[in-house]
Amino acid sequence: MKKFIAFIILSVAAVSCYEDYILDYVYTGIYFPYQIDVRTFVVGEGMQIRVGAALGGVRKNTIDREVTFTLDPALVTPAVLAQMKGSSYEHIKVPATPVGVLQVMPSNYYTLSNNSKMIIKAGQHMGDVVVKADSANFLNDSLNTIYATYALPFYIQKADADTVLENKRYNIVGLKFENMLYGNYWHGGQARIERPGLPDSIFTYKTEIPTAETKIWILTTAGPSTLYVNGYLNQTTAKKEMKLVLKGNTIFVSEGVGATYTIEPDGQSTFNRSKLLQDRRIYLKYKYLNPGNGWTYHCTDTLRFRNRFRDGINEWQDENPDHYSK
Repeated sequence: MKKFIAFIILSVAAVSCYEDYILDYVYTGIYFPYQIDVRTFVVGEGMQIRVGAALGGVRKNTIDREVTFTLDPALVTPAVLAQMKGSSYEHIKVPATPVGVLQVMPSNYYTLSNNSKMIIKAGQHMGDVVVKADSANFLNDSLNTIYATYALPFYIQKADADTVLENKRYNIVGLKFENMLYGNYWHGGQARIERPGLPDSIFTYKTEIPTAETKIWILTTAGPSTLYVNGYLNQTTAKKEMKLVLKGNTIFVSEGVGATYTIEPDGQSTFNRSKLLQDRRIYLKYKYLNPGNGWTYHCTDTLRFRNRFRDGINEWQDENPDHYSK
């Protein structure tokens, strides 16, 4: 009998828990999922992001809900910058660390798809606005915008819900840029080696997939059209071994700051400007002299995109459906 009673109690509890899951909450609420964030405009990929509010409390949203917001400069404070610098999220902490003073983004650096409203459409639980950088103004200030120096302070004034969650009423978004070729690459190539007094030799270093993480070439943004590379020949280091400057589809190669060798161009270097991340290729032609043995290395390399991290997300394959249409 006791076992039967216990079974009934457990059954009622289970049904109650299930109903808590499937039934709407007693009230609806609208809020920003994040209170601080850092987002990235990618040069060459439209330079835009979305910032949105979320709806909670209902399993099915049956109506369009209007979220009225403003940009409140009073939210941008030294305390917020300190919070960014202390974040456990690398995509927030790293670009905020070099910033001395967090500032409100100048109004001529961006446009919003709507200056005061987000719409959470029926059937959806998120509504957003598009923030698009003014590429000329934003990138002309690249010494600042390469870091999260500027922020947009979103604040919800009112919304079509029972409540706006007070402690999630705001979202302060730091903004920065990256060059479209930044990220991690598989690498391979071939070098013709000029050896004084000896015949030239050929050294081949094949692309291996997968390969050890220590062999991955890392391209780091240095400016709107400039990147540093951590490798040469079949070597990777902690140095800025090469500097790449993009102009159209052409790449101008030179030695990086503190490079192991003096890198010089040795023919035309290019990239294929593929919209699809996974199809991106970089073709480098460069040379350098090893003063230790007097040999000159003429390198022809191919870099294949592997992945990149943007705003805390590991991107290894393009997710924009428009990029797959011809």
